[in-house]
Amino acid sequence: MINQVLPVVNVVPLTSLKSPERKIYANEVLLPAGTGGISVDSIALCYQIRTLDKSRLIVRLGQVTERKIQAQVLAALRFQLDM
Repeated sequence: MINQVLPVVNVVPLTSLKSPERKIYANEVLLPAGTGGISVDSIALCYQIRTLDKSRLIVRLGQVTERKIQAQVLAALRFQLDM
C-alpha cells in the first residue's frame, strides 16, 4: 500500500537462471518461467534491493501474485536484512 502513496518504489532485481545446477542461496528465490510474466527461469536477487523513482519506470513488466512465491521472497528479504 505504501508504494501507492510515495513517489518511489522498492524493487528486487532478477537475473536469468543460466544453469540448472546453480545453487540458490537463502537470499535468492527461484522464479520459474511464467511467474509474474517472465519468459525464462529467473532468480530474484533479494540482496540487491533497489529504491527507484516511479518517474523512471516506463513499462510495467509484471508482478508476483502467487502467495507461495511471495512468501519465499519475504523470507529471503528477512534473511538478507537479518530480521
